Amino acid sequence: MRVSIRWKVLMMILLLITIVLVSIGIFITKKQADELKESMIQNAKNDARNFGFRSARAILDNDDLAISDNLQSMRNMPGYVLGHVLNPKTKVATVEFINKSYSDEKAYIEKTINQVTESIWTNLSKSNEPHLDQLDYQKRDVKLFVIYYPIYHPFIKQDPPLLGVVQIVLSNEVISERIKKNARQLIITTIGFWFLGGFGSFFLSRLIVRPIRVLVDGAKIIGEGNLDFKVPVLTNDELGDLAKQFNTMTEGLKNAQQEKEEQLLVNEQIRQAKEIQEGMNPLNMLDKNEYQVMGYTRAAKGVGGDYFDFQVLPNEKLALLISDVSGKSISASLVMVLIKTVVVTYIELFHKIRCDEILTAINKIMAKQAHIDKFATMMFTIFDPETKTVQFANGGQGPLFIYRAQDHVCTLSKQTGLPLGIDEDNIYHNSQLQLATGDMVVLYTDGVSEAWDKEKNEFGVHRLREKVIEYAPLRVDEIVKKIVVDIDNFSFGTEQHDDMTLVILKVK
Repeated sequence: MRVSIRWKVLMMILLLITIVLVSIGIFITKKQADELKESMIQNAKNDARNFGFRSARAILDNDDLAISDNLQSMRNMPGYVLGHVLNPKTKVATVEFINKSYSDEKAYIEKTINQVTESIWTNLSKSNEPHLDQLDYQKRDVKLFVIYYPIYHPFIKQDPPLLGVVQIVLSNEVISERIKKNARQLIITTIGFWFLGGFGSFFLSRLIVRPIRVLVDGAKIIGEGNLDFKVPVLTNDELGDLAKQFNTMTEGLKNAQQEKEEQLLVNEQIRQAKEIQEGMNPLNMLDKNEYQVMGYTRAAKGVGGDYFDFQVLPNEKLALLISDVSGKSISASLVMVLIKTVVVTYIELFHKIRCDEILTAINKIMAKQAHIDKFATMMFTIFDPETKTVQFANGGQGPLFIYRAQDHVCTLSKQTGLPLGIDEDNIYHNSQLQLATGDMVVLYTDGVSEAWDKEKNEFGVHRLREKVIEYAPLRVDEIVKKIVVDIDNFSFGTEQHDDMTLVILKVK
């Protein structure tokens, strides 16, 4: 069963009122009972002294009537049950009184108090002060207080003889009645406070719970997706501050949701751009009678600035290139598209092409675009399958890797060049190498050689050379695949920090 906060607050307040009233009532009742008991006993002791003083002369004169008159005056005192004047010689009552409500119980009361009376005589001879004993009176389930006061000869100062003993029996029944009466008053008071407290607590709990209820309703509305909803600020206390913070949080959630939607849109655009970019690179191995060529590229940030391509020219020669635009992400990929556009256009327009002329054309176009603040490196090669020669020009790209099958070694070209887009008037040069069956041309960007492990150790040119030599007998697509796997294993657990591209040409 669900209990609302309002009822919980109401019940807690009522419980607190009850605990406080009961605690106060118990304390007051106990204190009052103790005070009534002490007062009744003290009054009885004083009455015993006064009675003993007045009765001393009457005992000497054997005037039992005077003694009886004095004793009967105590008969109707609250709490007084029985009164005796005991003869010290016979130890029996010579004069007595009994409360009317106890008249039928006189014998039972005397039997009860006689249990302690015998032991009192010795003590009375040593003191002229009242002596008190307390007994349980089981017939009425009350306590009896028995006061003994010795009466000595008033005219003998030295060791006066004992003339008699005043015995007064009190009951705490009157105290119990008073406590019961107070308890009834306490119950009535508690009920009254309950109604008053409940009435006040209801409005107090409503005052406290109302702002919370508003927050709960607001949370429900916001939870259903309405982030424009504002929780009303009803108070100027902590609950009001909570409502303000709630509205601030809602505004933050709204902004976060908008940013998330925008980020999803950007991610979708990047995904589409990545698909387009990947489609601009040859995806399959080119396998001819004279050679095999295969490339692989992977961007570090969704889309990147690495680009490779290979195309069979009209004269059956193979144009092979690799390029790396400075930076990463969208801006680098746009420059890469520009480079590809120039390359494709140049090949379509001119039937006879040279590597250095293509680099020069791209360099001039990039350098003249003032809004392009990037540069690019490029290695452009043309392989002639008939003569097994490779012509190449270097625009700031890494060295050309040549694997010599006869000697099982990798050599590096010495040709260097300035990256594209820096100096419009820069001149690029052609170089040419003779290849043989089983030889390979390996092109790569620095994302391959500079891939690092968790300790920032680079994969390196030396390790790449070893892998090329190890996998040289395999098909070119298998070689590329194995080298990529080796790089991934080497850098496992680290984030790829640069675009990675690898292209291999193998002569049959």
